[in-house]
Amino acid sequence: MSIIDKVKQLISIMNENELTEIEIQEDVTKIRIKKGDGGDIRAIPSISAPAALPIRVESGQEACAASIESGNFVEIVSPMVGTFYRASAPGADPCVNVGDTINEETVVCIIEAMKIMNEVKAEMAGEVVEAYVSDGEAIEFGQPLFRVKPA
Repeated sequence: MSIIDKVKQLISIMNENELTEIEIQEDVTKIRIKKGDGGDIRAIPSISAPAALPIRVESGQEACAASIESGNFVEIVSPMVGTFYRASAPGADPCVNVGDTINEETVVCIIEAMKIMNEVKAEMAGEVVEAYVSDGEAIEFGQPLFRVKPA
Protein backbone atom coordinates (compact mmCIF):
# COMPACT_ATOMS: atom_id res chain seq x y z
CA MET A 1 0.00 0.00 0.00
CA SER A 2 1.42 3.38 -1.00
CA ILE A 3 1.86 6.22 1.48
CA ILE A 4 -0.94 8.16 -0.20
CA ASP A 5 -3.32 5.22 0.20
CA LYS A 6 -2.35 4.94 3.87
CA VAL A 7 -2.98 8.66 4.44
CA LYS A 8 -6.38 8.43 2.69
CA GLN A 9 -7.29 5.41 4.82
CA LEU A 10 -6.24 7.23 8.02
CA ILE A 11 -8.29 10.30 7.07
CA SER A 12 -11.29 8.05 6.44
CA ILE A 13 -10.85 6.39 9.85
CA MET A 14 -10.56 9.82 11.50
CA ASN A 15 -13.75 11.07 9.87
CA GLU A 16 -15.73 7.89 10.65
CA ASN A 17 -14.69 7.95 14.32
CA GLU A 18 -14.71 11.74 14.81
CA LEU A 19 -11.02 11.77 15.77
CA THR A 20 -8.97 14.98 15.76
CA GLU A 21 -5.54 13.31 15.61
CA ILE A 22 -4.08 9.93 14.63
CA GLU A 23 -0.51 8.66 14.43
CA ILE A 24 1.03 5.45 13.07
CA GLN A 25 4.60 4.22 12.69
CA GLU A 26 5.94 1.48 10.43
CA ASP A 27 9.69 0.86 10.38
CA VAL A 28 11.26 4.31 9.86
CA THR A 29 8.09 5.98 8.53
CA LYS A 30 5.92 7.83 11.01
CA ILE A 31 2.67 9.51 9.94
CA ARG A 32 0.73 11.91 12.16
CA ILE A 33 -2.50 13.48 10.92
CA LYS A 34 -4.17 16.23 12.87
CA LYS A 35 -7.29 18.26 12.15
CA GLY A 36 -6.70 21.99 12.34
CA ASP A 37 -9.00 24.51 14.04
CA GLY A 38 -10.93 25.04 10.81
CA GLY A 39 -11.67 21.32 10.47
CA ASP A 40 -9.07 20.90 7.74
CA ILE A 41 -6.89 17.80 7.79
CA ARG A 42 -3.15 17.88 7.19
CA ALA A 43 -0.65 15.05 7.17
CA ILE A 44 2.67 15.59 8.92
CA PRO A 45 4.84 12.52 8.30
CA SER A 46 8.20 12.31 10.00
CA ILE A 47 10.73 10.33 8.03
CA SER A 48 13.53 9.19 10.30
CA ALA A 49 16.69 8.23 8.53
CA PRO A 50 18.23 4.89 9.56
CA ALA A 51 21.32 4.99 11.76
CA ALA A 52 24.63 5.78 10.11
CA LEU A 53 26.07 2.89 8.17
CA PRO A 54 29.76 2.50 7.34
CA ILE A 55 29.48 2.79 3.55
CA ARG A 56 30.65 5.32 1.03
CA VAL A 57 28.18 6.83 -1.41
CA GLU A 58 29.39 6.20 -4.96
CA SER A 59 27.73 7.34 -8.17
CA GLY A 60 25.35 4.69 -9.46
CA GLN A 61 24.75 3.19 -6.00
CA GLU A 62 21.67 3.77 -3.90
CA ALA A 63 22.54 5.65 -0.74
CA CYS A 64 21.52 5.00 2.83
CA ALA A 65 20.26 7.88 4.95
CA ALA A 66 23.68 8.52 6.41
CA SER A 67 27.07 7.29 5.27
CA ILE A 68 30.70 7.60 6.22
CA GLU A 69 32.40 9.95 3.76
CA SER A 70 36.01 9.94 4.87
CA GLY A 71 37.96 10.08 8.07
CA ASN A 72 35.75 11.07 10.98
CA PHE A 73 33.01 12.81 8.99
CA VAL A 74 29.53 11.50 8.20
CA GLU A 75 27.10 12.78 5.60
CA ILE A 76 23.38 12.99 6.24
CA VAL A 77 21.77 12.21 2.89
CA SER A 78 18.24 12.66 1.63
CA PRO A 79 15.87 9.73 2.28
CA MET A 80 13.63 10.88 -0.61
CA VAL A 81 13.17 13.09 -3.66
CA GLY A 82 11.63 16.50 -2.97
CA THR A 83 12.25 20.13 -2.13
CA PHE A 84 14.70 20.92 0.67
CA TYR A 85 13.80 23.48 3.33
CA ARG A 86 16.15 24.55 6.12
CA ALA A 87 13.28 25.81 8.32
CA SER A 88 9.84 24.49 9.25
CA ALA A 89 8.10 27.63 7.97
CA PRO A 90 8.96 30.65 5.82
CA GLY A 91 10.77 33.23 7.96
CA ALA A 92 11.45 30.74 10.78
CA ASP A 93 14.96 30.01 12.06
CA PRO A 94 16.74 27.14 10.29
CA CYS A 95 16.44 23.71 11.91
CA VAL A 96 20.26 23.51 12.13
CA ASN A 97 23.20 25.73 11.22
CA VAL A 98 26.88 25.00 10.64
CA GLY A 99 28.48 24.68 14.06
CA ASP A 100 25.31 23.38 15.78
CA THR A 101 25.51 20.31 17.99
CA ILE A 102 22.89 17.71 17.06
CA ASN A 103 21.61 14.46 18.54
CA GLU A 104 19.65 11.50 17.20
CA GLU A 105 16.29 13.29 17.54
CA THR A 106 17.35 16.64 16.05
CA VAL A 107 15.29 17.60 13.00
CA VAL A 108 17.90 18.79 10.49
CA CYS A 109 15.57 19.86 7.66
CA ILE A 110 12.17 19.54 6.04
CA ILE A 111 11.69 17.83 2.68
CA GLU A 112 8.48 18.56 0.81
CA ALA A 113 7.30 15.67 -1.33
CA MET A 114 3.87 15.66 -2.97
CA LYS A 115 2.72 18.63 -0.83
CA ILE A 116 3.60 16.74 2.39
CA MET A 117 6.23 18.20 4.70
CA ASN A 118 8.60 15.48 5.96
CA GLU A 119 10.88 16.05 8.93
CA VAL A 120 14.34 14.52 8.53
CA LYS A 121 16.06 13.61 11.80
CA ALA A 122 19.82 13.40 12.23
CA GLU A 123 19.84 9.86 13.70
CA MET A 124 23.35 10.59 15.01
CA ALA A 125 25.04 12.86 17.52
CA GLY A 126 27.71 15.32 16.47
CA GLU A 127 28.45 18.77 15.09
CA VAL A 128 27.25 20.09 11.73
CA VAL A 129 30.36 21.19 9.82
CA GLU A 130 28.91 21.85 6.37
CA ALA A 131 25.53 22.28 4.66
CA TYR A 132 25.55 21.17 1.02
CA VAL A 133 22.04 22.24 -0.05
CA SER A 134 20.37 25.66 -0.32
CA ASP A 135 16.86 26.43 0.90
CA GLY A 136 14.20 25.65 -1.71
CA GLU A 137 16.52 23.48 -3.81
CA ALA A 138 15.21 20.31 -5.50
CA ILE A 139 16.98 17.24 -4.13
CA GLU A 140 17.31 13.58 -5.07
CA PHE A 141 17.24 10.38 -3.03
CA GLY A 142 20.67 9.78 -1.50
CA GLN A 143 21.91 13.32 -2.16
CA PRO A 144 24.20 14.58 0.63
CA LEU A 145 22.56 17.32 2.70
CA PHE A 146 24.92 17.91 5.64
CA ARG A 147 28.42 16.91 6.71
CA VAL A 148 28.67 16.01 10.41
CA LYS A 149 31.59 15.39 12.75
CA PRO A 150 30.26 12.56 14.97
CA ALA A 151 30.39 13.01 18.74
